Amino acid sequence: MVFINEWLPNPSGADTEGEWVELWNDGVEAVGLYGWALQSGNGKAFVLGSRAIGAGDYLVLRRSETKLTLRNQGERLVLVDAQGRLVHEASFLGSAPEGKSVSRMGDRFIFSDPTPGEANSAAHTALLANDYPAAAPLQPAFSSGEFLLLLFVCAAALAVLALFFIKRNENLSQLFFGRH
Repeated sequence: MVFINEWLPNPSGADTEGEWVELWNDGVEAVGLYGWALQSGNGKAFVLGSRAIGAGDYLVLRRSETKLTLRNQGERLVLVDAQGRLVHEASFLGSAPEGKSVSRMGDRFIFSDPTPGEANSAAHTALLANDYPAAAPLQPAFSSGEFLLLLFVCAAALAVLALFFIKRNENLSQLFFGRH
């Protein structure tokens, strides 16, 4: 099977010079990639053409060739075959640390030191403790500011509803407003 094995969305320095995606064939036979496409989260795609990837080999696709822009926050990559069927996908939510690649380790992805064209390694990384299942959120769903805004909107909606029912009920209206 061919995997999206590693990718560097936030290289040290200019993104245009350093971004890349690595594919890996873990099978025992070469795989023809004619018509296959790599799609980024912004909807752009790069068709791999008439390439093949040998058994156990890595294929590094640099941004200068693919023209794909990898987002530094919340990116998703999809590899599809010539019939448009999903072959593999990889994603992360949150922010990619500068100079760290998104590296496949088994069925998980971690941020680690880049190893383009080589086996992924968790060595020499301080971020090993930050390992997450593929596509798991790396940040909470709401920031504290967003939560407070949501709380305020809900409280305001409840206040409007309470006022509506008090005004419609004659006894409550007289109790709160002193009139019928």
